Amino acid sequence: MQKPGLKSYILLLLLGAVWGSAFFNYKIVMLSFDFYFLAGGRLFFASLFLFLFFIFLSKKIKFKYFISKDAYHFILVGLMNYVCPFLLIAHGINNMSSGTGALLMSSGPFYAIIISHFFLKDHFNKVKFIGTFVGFLSILILVYDRVHLNQSTDFLSVLYVILASLSYVIGGAIIQKLKKYDIEHISLISMFYGTLILTPFIIYELFKLDLNSVDPTSIYSLIYLGVVSTAIAFLIRSRLIYQHGLIFMSQVSFLVPLFGVYFSWLFLNETLSINMIISLIITILGLYVLQKGYSKIKS
Repeated sequence: MQKPGLKSYILLLLLGAVWGSAFFNYKIVMLSFDFYFLAGGRLFFASLFLFLFFIFLSKKIKFKYFISKDAYHFILVGLMNYVCPFLLIAHGINNMSSGTGALLMSSGPFYAIIISHFFLKDHFNKVKFIGTFVGFLSILILVYDRVHLNQSTDFLSVLYVILASLSYVIGGAIIQKLKKYDIEHISLISMFYGTLILTPFIIYELFKLDLNSVDPTSIYSLIYLGVVSTAIAFLIRSRLIYQHGLIFMSQVSFLVPLFGVYFSWLFLNETLSINMIISLIITILGLYVLQKGYSKIKS
């Protein structure tokens, strides 16, 4: 692995900002479109961008991969890494602030530790256990604040976002079954199948859509979510993993909640409660401890 330089740290910062910005863009898209159109549109623009990416770089698309013996793995990745989380986030964030959604989604690494322990032979050590415990403590504080104290979010919405985070982790675990394929093809094919799954819903919603009620900013945000927050972000993520390893790239988890909360305050004028700030601090602390738990493991 290469030692990360300034350029790599800039890319890491950019990735955190891109993923953190996705949550307030969800809110903007939901002004005009429903959950299915949001998820399907995001995948459509991501897939389209990746097709053009292959063409622009004169890289041959291996269409035989689409119908290979691993096709069902690609379908599962498309379902668990895109379709399910995109729909669940859209359902959940519709009834909560985008900052709350960003904080809940930042809990993904803690779920990954549990799944890795039981299914991927990546077992707990004391430091990992402490980091995971601290991470779930931050979630409890946030849920207590949003559901019980402020009553600004219902528990079902919180559950949707938590399940979305869990779905991402499961999708990541399935990707490990596809190591013999390059990351660009994994991304392109899984996004294609994800789009295919949602196509009937998109067509149905198009027939119901009143074009006069569509806010142009919703379209811009949908394109942004597809091209930047999905396709480009995935390519940046892959580059960082290949050059510097998973441990370096996973530090983006420190940045996503920071940018998510900041953007929701900046662009949507969402209020920040004391408990949200406490949850944010504890989340970052938990992720820091979790990184220490992996410090002795080779990337």
